[in-house]
Amino acid sequence: MNCMAVEAEGRIAVVDCGVMFPNESIGVDVIVPDLTWLVERKEQVGAIYVTHGHEDHIGALPQLLRRVKAPVYVAPFARALLEARLREAGIAADLRTVRPGEVRGAGADSPISAEFIAVTHSIPDACALAISTPQGVLLHSGDFKIDEAPVGGWKMDLARIGALGRAGVRLLLSDSTNSERPGTSLSESAVGVALDQAFENAQGRIFAACFASNVHRIQQVADAARGLGRRLALLGRSMESNVRLAMELGYLKLAGWQLCSLEEARRLPPRELCVLTTGTQGEPRSALARLARGEHPELSLSPGDLVVLSSRFIPGNEVAIGQVVNELTRLGAEVAYEDLRPLHVSGHAHEAEQRRLIALARPEHFVPVHGEFRQLARHAAHAAKEGVAHRHLIVDGEVLELSDAGARVLEERLPVGRVYAERDASGAEIGELVVKDRRLLAESGLCIVVVAVDRASGAVVRGPEIFARGVAGFEGCEDALRGEALRALDELSGPARENQGEVQEALRLAVRRWFRRVGGRKPSVLPVVLEL
Repeated sequence: MNCMAVEAEGRIAVVDCGVMFPNESIGVDVIVPDLTWLVERKEQVGAIYVTHGHEDHIGALPQLLRRVKAPVYVAPFARALLEARLREAGIAADLRTVRPGEVRGAGADSPISAEFIAVTHSIPDACALAISTPQGVLLHSGDFKIDEAPVGGWKMDLARIGALGRAGVRLLLSDSTNSERPGTSLSESAVGVALDQAFENAQGRIFAACFASNVHRIQQVADAARGLGRRLALLGRSMESNVRLAMELGYLKLAGWQLCSLEEARRLPPRELCVLTTGTQGEPRSALARLARGEHPELSLSPGDLVVLSSRFIPGNEVAIGQVVNELTRLGAEVAYEDLRPLHVSGHAHEAEQRRLIALARPEHFVPVHGEFRQLARHAAHAAKEGVAHRHLIVDGEVLELSDAGARVLEERLPVGRVYAERDASGAEIGELVVKDRRLLAESGLCIVVVAVDRASGAVVRGPEIFARGVAGFEGCEDALRGEALRALDELSGPARENQGEVQEALRLAVRRWFRRVGGRKPSVLPVVLEL
């Protein structure tokens, strides 16, 4: 989850700390990295460096900063996003603003420092890091693309990366997300032309869905709407907060007349309204999904409305997105997404850009980061083509050691894993056993066996009563299950019948055996023994 530690002479610097979102319905908000190793060494952590403000890079910082108190060096937009997260969680943190070209150390007695270098990405103020260590410079690309015509913000500082390469880069760690895509990524400015074309022929309202953090995309949607005299309404909590934050910081410029409330939006003629909304990945509780189901309390879709999905379909989300598109179409809306028109461009470098970075940096060693394993492997192959002799394909928990003797991957791995957590002020962690139980319940259902026994003799006074939720093959089998449970109780010895734990276990095993024998099913069984 993009959390990396650099350790030198007993001091530690951390780069990013992100979250994942579960792709299964188990009542979990987010998945965060296991931070045990860092927490156990919290006195050694002298700095946390943030490359940019996407959730997969800053989302778990509240969990880290609850337990590790270290300065956080972060560019302005990411700082504003992080401040909001920390405020919600009730966490005080030492946030320090940095800009490209500035160098920040990892503590007074630390040999580690980092220079922030401007890169282009799908969020303002993204940075690479040139991390100075006793073993040379480690260049961490952060998430990047080489956009020669960005919509706003700074351009990628290729000259500085080239200068570092000439001086000597010991190790390059580089974004691998699009390593399987040949050529170069399209410029963000190409989206503006496609949006103008899509908006031009819209007869009804326009609903444009994009990531709330993609301020440059939001700017282009606003510009396309303004060119047609359409006002702009915001739908979705993150869209509202990010747009207002970007306006306050000067990253987003809207005409004074353009922004309108949802109440005003409901009164506007269809051809005078554009709605910016969240929900590009088919998230069930998002504004777009609620619109598609006709459940949004503020606005509803009408036949003839245009819905533009200005984002890529993240692998794994295709089914959920397809369902939302089907529901939008069923309501009579026209749905446009990335096909022949570039209604979305990636914020990550393609192969040619990745190889250009490698050629500029001229690293002695190379580690691909940020991607599935197949993407890491492909990126390592790109580095080989650029003449990098020393490539290290490592995964979570593995440690690459740089020394005067060279570089090696240590045999001992650090403890890593996934921790399930609530996305509220408590940040409470949900145990692995709880998640396992939820999966079991979702897969096989729950069977409850209730029996009342005499406290003194252990004799059955009432029951067993059998209840089930989500268990296939249960209906009509209650009597058979009841008989199975009674036989299990009859086989217990006198002392065992007086032990509530043994009675519960006998009931659980008997019912499980019956389901396995009859239908090969394995529901969770909860025995309840009441002593009277």
